[in-house]
Amino acid sequence: MQDSTVLNMKMYLLDGSFISGILPYVEYDSVMKHPLWGSNLIFNNEEAVVKAHRDYIRAGAEFLTTNTYQASIEGFQKYLNFDYDQSFQLIKKSVTICRRAIMEESSGRTIRIMGSVGPYGASLCDGSEYNGNYVGKIGSKDLYDWHKPRIQALVEAGVDVVLFETIPSIVEADILLNILAEYPNQKACLSFSCKDSKHISHGETFASAVEKFWTNDLRKQLIAIGMNCLDPKLITPLLTSVKTENVDFITYPNGGGVWDAVNKCWDNTQMYQVTIDDLNLWSEKGLKIIGGCCNTGVTEISRIRNLIDNLSS
Repeated sequence: MQDSTVLNMKMYLLDGSFISGILPYVEYDSVMKHPLWGSNLIFNNEEAVVKAHRDYIRAGAEFLTTNTYQASIEGFQKYLNFDYDQSFQLIKKSVTICRRAIMEESSGRTIRIMGSVGPYGASLCDGSEYNGNYVGKIGSKDLYDWHKPRIQALVEAGVDVVLFETIPSIVEADILLNILAEYPNQKACLSFSCKDSKHISHGETFASAVEKFWTNDLRKQLIAIGMNCLDPKLITPLLTSVKTENVDFITYPNGGGVWDAVNKCWDNTQMYQVTIDDLNLWSEKGLKIIGGCCNTGVTEISRIRNLIDNLSS
């Protein structure tokens, strides 16, 4: 992905939740109750993954995300009984599947691929990506060793952009971007999980995270920085909190409902939908990429596509 083609339009559309996109084609339990949370489908249901990607292309997405958020060498070894090389190749296959979907859909538009790299906490299956409490309990070298092959596989497979997403802490983000620096021609986005209108999940301010990573030497590989997997009502105060200048932001909030932890489902009675006024304001703040996270499917991505197409010039 060359610099001259990076984010030269007003706003780009990322796809939505992989889970929401895949559910029309698979049994709920095969995804939601599996410890690999959908990345197992790269191995055992490629056709469903292709269909989900194609649906998002038809909805107007310009970036497809690989379903590797919870993919790791150790995870594939433990839950699929793969060896190291098989696990490595399976991560690479996620990119091939995206390319297949792009080719089969033949949209006539440029569709780029983002390689999803979720936080270590996601592999613990205990919500740790929303507090980052494992930081300090696991050594920096262990985090490096866990993340490195995941990133290497996606880079070798030729993703346009590596997407570091739902990252709860500056510490883990720093490790990820230092690995990225080993591949100096690779572009990336860095997206944090946030616990409120000012702070990322581990407690650092969002503004300080943006200042740190958008103004240092690693900045040249980042095309956008931002937040995901949050209530859309938090986006405006988070963007407003940043004082760093000339930042290109990415955000992809949840569908606007509230997660019911008791019944393990979304309560959509309190749904907030992103409006064109939101997009115009966020665009003024520097938002360049928007999409959807949990509880955001094809219908919502199509609706956001329409909003983007009607943005003020």
